[in-house]
Amino acid sequence: MAMTTSAAPADATRVLLRVEPARIVDLHALLEGYDDLAVLRTLDPAAAIVEVFVSPGAEGEFELLRQALGREGLPTARVEEEA
Repeated sequence: MAMTTSAAPADATRVLLRVEPARIVDLHALLEGYDDLAVLRTLDPAAAIVEVFVSPGAEGEFELLRQALGREGLPTARVEEEA
């Protein structure tokens, strides 16, 4: 059975993050608590890579939240895409 994935929002900023596999669900739940901030999709659960689509204009707020979560025990690392 083939999986389908939804298309990325055209105007969102795409951010790839690495997060501890057991904490992906925590990050997802936290982002859902911030209406219209970002949407998370797991790309590779084994490698702990998630894709976050940040709403236009909310990039600064997202980065501040990401840093705060890291200080509180939910660290994430940006993943650079290969060209």
